[in-house]
Amino acid sequence: MKRPDPLEMEVTAEPVARVALTRAERIERWATLLEDYNGRIIPLPGIEYMREDERRQVSGPNYPMAVAFADPVFRALGLKSDRLGDALDFFEISDDDAHHLMCECVSTGEMIAGRLHRYAKTGIAGFSHIHSMWGRA
Repeated sequence: MKRPDPLEMEVTAEPVARVALTRAERIERWATLLEDYNGRIIPLPGIEYMREDERRQVSGPNYPMAVAFADPVFRALGLKSDRLGDALDFFEISDDDAHHLMCECVSTGEMIAGRLHRYAKTGIAGFSHIHSMWGRA
């Protein structure tokens, strides 16, 4: 059996994250990936109306989480899937902030990268509200 050429393996292997990234660095990288993405980014549909278990399972090929999961560095750092719940855990984003950053009622797909850049720098996801959308009756 022929053994693979180590040089060829090195060239074709996926890059592996060599250092941990801070939360802000992960979010910045995600925003940059979204800016560089050559497809259409679709904002998340009405996540504020979903039950938590439904919301955590949201996934789709053109959602922002799919772009993040396609990145080998994020997978090497521990991003488990393209589901919203795994992205929220990995990027340390609250449900409320996810709504302000990625929901169709406040963002278009083109706006999400800019919102993530601002969020990484300031920690401010959206508008200031008297109470959280998740705290409604």
